[in-house]
Amino acid sequence: MGHILILPTMVGVAEIVDFCDFLSPTPEEQAARDVAVHFVFYPEVFGSFRKGLYLPTSDIDVSIMILESGIKNPQTGLYALSRVLSQRGIAKKMQVIAKARVPIIKFVKKKSGVTFDISFDVDNGPKAVEFIKEAVLKWPQLRPLCLILKVFLQQRDLNEVCIFGFSIRYWTLAS
Repeated sequence: MGHILILPTMVGVAEIVDFCDFLSPTPEEQAARDVAVHFVFYPEVFGSFRKGLYLPTSDIDVSIMILESGIKNPQTGLYALSRVLSQRGIAKKMQVIAKARVPIIKFVKKKSGVTFDISFDVDNGPKAVEFIKEAVLKWPQLRPLCLILKVFLQQRDLNEVCIFGFSIRYWTLAS
């Protein structure tokens, strides 16, 4: 009888790939998130959702470009948006984080249950999407590594950039 040689580096690889497949959205879950995004007018979606590196509980990062709107600063836009979302009954668990390096409004959309982080006039996140997509294509092992790391951080409540200060973009750039 022949023996199968199992290298130490191969142990657990199949389990990691299976786990990442389990974390990956079904076509129905992807479609539900796509629909949830369309309540925002002209959004620039970025982050893990756009890169295909999101967990089932991940938020959707959206930037709204308002340079021509006459709003003097992003904080004003965030507070105005939070009032509109509240008045129209669109959002729950709303939190405006105005003092962060990148001010955002965090909320859960009532109808879909999807969590959003919305910022104004932030173009570096959307610009990074193509770079990271290319990196994942170039190094396919990067996707499972990022997903496992995201789960690890999430289980320890270290997955919020505004709290922990570490995002998937930095993981990719550091690779």
